[in-house]
Amino acid sequence: MPDRINRMIRRMALSAALMGLLAHGPAAAEPALGAADHPSPAGCDVTLLKDGAYVPELLEGIRHARQEIALSIFFFKTGMTGTSQPELVLRHLLEAARRGVRVEAVVESGPEGDTVSRDNEEAAKRLRNGGIRVCMDAPERTTHAKLVVIDRRYLFVGSHNLTQSALKYNHEVSVRIDSPQLAEEAISYLKSLCP
Repeated sequence: MPDRINRMIRRMALSAALMGLLAHGPAAAEPALGAADHPSPAGCDVTLLKDGAYVPELLEGIRHARQEIALSIFFFKTGMTGTSQPELVLRHLLEAARRGVRVEAVVESGPEGDTVSRDNEEAAKRLRNGGIRVCMDAPERTTHAKLVVIDRRYLFVGSHNLTQSALKYNHEVSVRIDSPQLAEEAISYLKSLCP
């Protein structure tokens, strides 16, 4: 069983690496395909975050951020209770911005009147009011990525949206990756979404 878990973690790390490489086109992704069962040459530390394990790790990462947080989120639903999981994430992002950390977010924007778009617009407004740069993607193309990059070193990649359901009740899985190389690739990808 541990071997299966280790293989799954390596594959998730490879998927995260490929996500960054794919931003540079298919030709750039080809060399990485042969390394499916091998760790990144640069090495990286990967932690599997199942279900509710994601939020404490993400909040800890945001608390310790010193320079930059960049994120892309498909669904960010705030405005519930002050103790909801998305509200905690929002408060931590706003606090990071107050202490001088540059925070930038790419947020999904779909068709007008869509529930996800309406909730995301509300979260985006609150982020902007707190000094965070927010880019709503083009409505004709879905940004489904759930990615947080902290200090160009730590990545959080996986299935967790920033909703109470995803953060508290659903079965979700994400990974935390400690890899400056992958973090740089992820930052480049995010910048390509909203230049």
